[in-house]
Amino acid sequence: MILMSTNKSLEVKNFYDKLGFPGKYKSDSVLAYDGNNRYVKFISKFLHDKSSVLDAGCGTGFLTNYFAYQNKKIHFTGVDFSNSVIHADKVCRQLGIKNVNYEQDDLCSWYSKEQFDVIICQGVLHHIPEYNKALDNLKNFLKVGGIFIIGLYHPWGKLLQKIMPKNYGNKILEIDQEEHPFELSFNKKQVLNMFEHYNFIKCYPSPIFNYKNGGLVMYVFEKGNNID
Repeated sequence: MILMSTNKSLEVKNFYDKLGFPGKYKSDSVLAYDGNNRYVKFISKFLHDKSSVLDAGCGTGFLTNYFAYQNKKIHFTGVDFSNSVIHADKVCRQLGIKNVNYEQDDLCSWYSKEQFDVIICQGVLHHIPEYNKALDNLKNFLKVGGIFIIGLYHPWGKLLQKIMPKNYGNKILEIDQEEHPFELSFNKKQVLNMFEHYNFIKCYPSPIFNYKNGGLVMYVFEKGNNID
């Protein structure tokens, strides 16, 4: 059950119900995709030898389906509060992918009996008004020794996005960046504070050179055995 706790949260959900980020696609697009994207290649490095992955805020599921198709021994779960998961599941079934299940739910209240080796939350948390609540909830589902990969806008990137010339080359990305009803940005110190007591592994890329994506930076943390 999806429970929106604020009017702004409902506005964000309605935005993504309409937009369907990162866009609708055909099953052939998943098969033809070569994974030649810096974010995708970065995430892929942390999936080796894992058995379970949560994609928190999976949208229309392109990356979830791609990763699942490429890693058939890993079980993936994709969660999103928007109707985008309907398309994600449709393509999944068309491709005959057996190692993914999709759920439509609010990350602030979603529950799973399972804990995961990897949690991916890419470009999601900065669009959630109650982001602390969502993050605290997600942390419950990461195994000790598990990897949390989170992608967040950076203030420098958002500033440069406003003043530098840009050609998004993708209408859906342009709408997501320019017309979103709610967004935040976080510097590295703020992100490290979010994951106090976790082991910081690395971050990538620099927010300065990807301002078209709002300076989206991926941070990788490991959950130590000192965390309840």
